[in-house]
Amino acid sequence: MRNFVIFIEGENFNFEIDGKWRPVGFFASRRIEAETVEQASSAALTQLLSEPEVDGKALPGHTVIVKMVHEMPLAHKNEYHGFTFFPMEE
Repeated sequence: MRNFVIFIEGENFNFEIDGKWRPVGFFASRRIEAETVEQASSAALTQLLSEPEVDGKALPGHTVIVKMVHEMPLAHKNEYHGFTFFPMEE
């Protein structure tokens, strides 16, 4: 098993920001153990989209892509949570 940190970008999701629901994009990192980069990327996207913070908040035309994958030493067990939001351009 290999250890990866996956950097993900999502766009066009409905989140509450400063008390108002808005279409936003986000960046997120997740750590995944898998045999290959492809398996890690797929698992990270599946995991992220099932998280309660994201589940059911996708707007029509949303996208979620893997921006970058880093293989880390197996001893690296940091957990990554949360999101960094950015406004969607109108």
